Order: sequence, then C-alpha cells, then structure tokens
Amino acid sequence: MTVERPVTHPNPAVSVVIPTIPENEFELPPTLRRQTIGRYEVIVVSDASIDRCEARNLGMECATADIVAQTDDDCRPPEEWLERVHAHFERDPELVLLAGRLDKHRSGPHQYVGANLAYLREEALDVGGFDSELAGWRADTDFGWRMEITYGTDRCAFDPDLEIEHIGPLRTSVDRNLERKLRDRYPHRYFTYLHRPNVPFGWWIGASVARLYRLSPRLGEGLLTLYKACRAVT
Repeated sequence: MTVERPVTHPNPAVSVVIPTIPENEFELPPTLRRQTIGRYEVIVVSDASIDRCEARNLGMECATADIVAQTDDDCRPPEEWLERVHAHFERDPELVLLAGRLDKHRSGPHQYVGANLAYLREEALDVGGFDSELAGWRADTDFGWRMEITYGTDRCAFDPDLEIEHIGPLRTSVDRNLERKLRDRYPHRYFTYLHRPNVPFGWWIGASVARLYRLSPRLGEGLLTLYKACRAVT
C-alpha cells in the first residue's frame, strides 16, 4: 500500500484525496500543484488490493485538514478549485458537504459525484466514510445521502459552477445489483432526487412510487417499466 503526499503544507486549509492504482501510472496534474489557495496538501492512495471506497477512506484518515476535497486520477481540477471549495465552508460554518459536477456529467442537487466532492473530515468519518458494499457504483451517492440524513439536507450544498474536467471515458453500463441495493436503502431519495419523472407533479409521482416500493419491493420493481416511461416524457 502506498500513500504519497506530492504536495504538503504544515497547516493545510484543505486536504485533497485521490485514489488510484499503480498500473495507471498516475501523475499529479499541474493545476493541482498551483492551486490559488496556497495552503493545501495532496494525498494520493495507490493500491490495487483495495477498492476505491477503502482508498478514499484511508486518504480521509490520513488527511490533516478539517476540510477534505476529493477527485479521481482521470480528472483535472481548475486552479481555483480549492479556493472555491474553501470559500463555501468559510461562508457557511454549518456546511458539512459540498458537491460539484464534472464537465461531462449532468449532475444536480442531491446527485453526488465522488470525483468532485468536499466534506468535513470528522463528520464524514462519523458516518462511516464510503461503503465498500457499493464500491464501483453509487458509493458516492450513498455517502452523500447518509450525510444528508445524519446532518440535514440544509447542511449539504451543490455548486453548479464548481466544475472539474473529466478526461477519462464515462461509464455507460449500470451495475443493476448495486443500483437495486441503493434503491432498497433509500427508495424516497432514489425516486424523488435521482430518478424523478420529467412530468408535471413529478416529485409527487416519485414519492408515491417510493412509498409503494417500500411496502413491496416486488410491486415496486413491477412499476419501474411504467415509471421509466413517465421519465421519458418531456
């Protein structure tokens, strides 16, 4: 297991965590060496024997700043990324979680993308960090929703202008088993935040489907075809 600190500071305002594996031959992007904030450190966890969630959790534990920002080894943050992250937490002392977006990913509020996420270290550790049961699919969403449930949605924010360039390919396949696991854990959030129908009263429809799904997952599965048809309506 290798934990490296290519950028260090004696008193960092933000710690950056990047998981990778040796075969990727990761090199730190130049923009992460010249962040405008000045006071920051970068922690790279490189280990093929652990999953991405374990790598993120290890980086979180090694971080020395109160604020942790994370990205992936195929992403390129702008030079003002950490300054913008830090400003959010400075303006709102109650903030525990901040989400941004990737340039190729149409995310929104409550739709957490692990490659552009920042949080308070202690609060994240207290909810258990990232769950390896969902490693590879939706672990970032699960983490965000646990933070919302534990600390309140008003303490979790989304900044559409906090954007990172993603140079790698986007995953197009769905891990159906992990998708169902997320849906089983959070039916209300799943159908109202993640997959709300694009129709009038869409939130109400999503909430109704979530209630039925909670009562009978089998019935809920049967409604998914109709539900997806509703989402396709514009």
